Amino acid sequence: MKQLMPILLMGLLSLSNLAWADASLQSALGLTMDQARQTDAIQAAHRPKFAAKRQDLNRELRVLRRARLAHDSKAVAQQEKVTAQLQEELKQIRMHEDDEIRKLLNPEQTRKFEEYLKLRKEMVGSSRDAKDF
Repeated sequence: MKQLMPILLMGLLSLSNLAWADASLQSALGLTMDQARQTDAIQAAHRPKFAAKRQDLNRELRVLRRARLAHDSKAVAQQEKVTAQLQEELKQIRMHEDDEIRKLLNPEQTRKFEEYLKLRKEMVGSSRDAKDF
């Protein structure tokens, strides 16, 4: 049991970091009310674009999966290009949103934001299917 304690402690710390990455930006970064309002507006502006593009990507990934199951190399090659383009577009949307948020932050908040982004990228699971974007 004594040997399991460090492993359990590390697991709990990891869970707390993941919870922090899912926390609102206001609490995670210590934003002022005005900053929180502005970041909410930025996120609200980008969320529909990101969701629509991710829906397109998911649809094209299903087409890619069917092409792979059919062993259709020509269709696979074509779909890989389509999905790569959509992934890049998702990445650009996310980067643009993050850049707009960075403009609102002071140096300490920026440092915390970079940690927040690192944790967001490391998260896995169905809700983080686009973790590379």
